[in-house]
Parts: sequence; C-alpha cells; structure tokens
Amino acid sequence: MTQDSPAGKDTIPAEETTGPGTTPDAEEAEQLVPAWLAVLVLVLLLAVVATGGYIVRGIFSPADPVNQEERDIRKWESLAEQSPYDPSVLLSLGSAYQRAGRLRDAVTQYDKVLEIQPNDTAALYNRAAVLMEQGKDKLAVEQLWDVLERDPEHVAAAKMLGEYYGDRGQYRSLIAAVRPVVEVKESSADLQYLMGVAYENLGRLDWAEARYRLALRYYPDMPEAHTAMERLGVEP
Repeated sequence: MTQDSPAGKDTIPAEETTGPGTTPDAEEAEQLVPAWLAVLVLVLLLAVVATGGYIVRGIFSPADPVNQEERDIRKWESLAEQSPYDPSVLLSLGSAYQRAGRLRDAVTQYDKVLEIQPNDTAALYNRAAVLMEQGKDKLAVEQLWDVLERDPEHVAAAKMLGEYYGDRGQYRSLIAAVRPVVEVKESSADLQYLMGVAYENLGRLDWAEARYRLALRYYPDMPEAHTAMERLGVEP
C-alpha cells in the first residue's frame, strides 16, 4: 500500500526499469500478440456483433433481454397448460400478469381460481387490488369486505380498506374496517398507524397518540408515525 504524499495525494509507483541483459526492443518482441490469438479475438468479436449483443466487463448480454416478468409469465403459462385446474398455478399466473400490468388477464386467472375455490381469499384479495387499480373502487371495496368476512384476520385487506377510507375522509368506516383486525394482529404497525389517523381526524388526540406509539413500538423507524407524533407535539 502506498503512503500519502505531503501534498495529500497518492504517490504513483515508479515504472520498472529494464533488467540487466534485456533491451526495450527485446521486451517488445516478447509482448507481441501471437497471430493465432489475434485471429481468435477477431472471430469472437464478429460473433458478438452478429448476434446483436454486447460485452460488459467480460459478460456477454443479449441486446434485447427478456425481463423477469416475462420469464415468470412464460413459466406459469407453461405450467397452466400442464395443470389447467390447479388453483395454485392459476393464482401464480394471475399474479405474474398483475405484476406485468396485464390486469384483464390477471382477473381472468383469478376468476378461474374462484370457480374452483370460491372462498380462496388470496384470489379474492388480488382481484380486489386489480379492480382498485382499474378504478373500479366500488367493486373492489365489496370484494375486500368479502375477504374480511371469510378471513377476519386478513391484514392486507384491512390495510387497503383503511387507506381507501382514509383518503376519502371516511374515518368511522376506516375504524370499522381496521379495528377488528388490529385487535387480533396488534403488531401490525400499518394498521395501528391507520387507527391513529382516524382518531386524530375525529378529534380523539389521546387515542391517536396511543395508536401512533403502538405503531412505533412495532416499527420504530416508521417515518409517518414520527411525523404524526411531531404534529401532535409529543415526543415519540
């Protein structure tokens, strides 16, 4: 390791001098690339160009790589062809479509799952999320309540409903959706925070503070909970 120079910059190691018994011309002759190696390198470079790819630090990458979402879709489409009535395969295919933004295709797969298993809460929840993304809020909300009816401890459904009602200032509906779940799943910081938001906007600042503190107990670095405590003028 080189030491810093007095000027604060790294010193540059001196180049090696020619050793005894050798000349610069002799060294250059030793370093010449053999003709066969030069030809091989040229052939490889032409092959890369011909395939439309590129080389980055020794790694060949295709010019138009298939992204992970498309690979997942192809994988699950193939499995769905082999097992067209397997709910888990259809659910996974629907999820792959959903991640890729193919929402109609996703709904189609979730509907197939629900034809086989009408009470499948994963398919119901994912379908509701797609409906919400499509702007079909009323249908999505109905679907989320269906999820909670079948699984009263479904944190994700309660969270989505709570955020929906909170965005619209419907704080009593938020509490109705979230409180039954958070009473069982107390460690859900997201649900605790949503309860705090509802109580704060309903003027119950003491209850809001208590919920924000619970959120921070289970997620100490939760930024929105810290902001809420600052808004209330209390220490976390």
